[in-house]
Amino acid sequence: MEKKLAGLAFWLKFQGLPDFTKDFWVRQGMKGYRRAKPGRDSRRPVSFQLLGQLVGCLNNVCSTGYEAVLFRAAFALAFFGAFRISELVSPSKREKGGLGESDVRCGEDRLAILIRKSKTDQRGKGKTVQVFALPGSPLCPVKLVSEFIAIRPGGGEVPFLRHQDGSFLSRFQFNAIFKRCLGVLGLEGEKFSSHSFRIGAATEAVRWGLDDAAVKRIGRWESRRFRSYVRPQLVIG
Repeated sequence: MEKKLAGLAFWLKFQGLPDFTKDFWVRQGMKGYRRAKPGRDSRRPVSFQLLGQLVGCLNNVCSTGYEAVLFRAAFALAFFGAFRISELVSPSKREKGGLGESDVRCGEDRLAILIRKSKTDQRGKGKTVQVFALPGSPLCPVKLVSEFIAIRPGGGEVPFLRHQDGSFLSRFQFNAIFKRCLGVLGLEGEKFSSHSFRIGAATEAVRWGLDDAAVKRIGRWESRRFRSYVRPQLVIG
């Protein structure tokens, strides 16, 4: 349908006619069509085991030790906090976004993370997410985030996740390092995306026996839509 509309728009422009394909009623009709005909989302989840493998290869993938610590914290937050990538990192190296410096509070046994605005919170009421420690585990999110806090440059209300030179960790960079890690592990990067961490959080929560209410709390889901994220049949590692 979208290809046909694009072709029609080109023909109308070529003929010098008004392009009605951008009109409100056409856009609303396409929204309804997409809802009625959803595409099959086959992105694979990042499992707990795969997360460990990703974190383990960062020293060989990242250019500096600082970068490895940065991405260990970013991957741990993405998984254990079930974050959407827009909630976590900046749109670009120079455009602020994601978590702010004051949004992350690290205690001995948990992280308290404020999400100021999200896809389901367009009014910006904000929501605090708690991520608990995993004592003794190399994947403990409190440990990995604490290690990053200890070396990150401070100063001002800037994005929490940033590079040593002060530039912001961007969506593109997050995905690039993620895909490089997958390549090192011999996995097909096109079968994953940054959303695979959120998908993995839901999948693993169900595999660990958590009930629907608990899973919804983890990912801030307000309906049973989280069920579409539960994909144990696609788990690798």
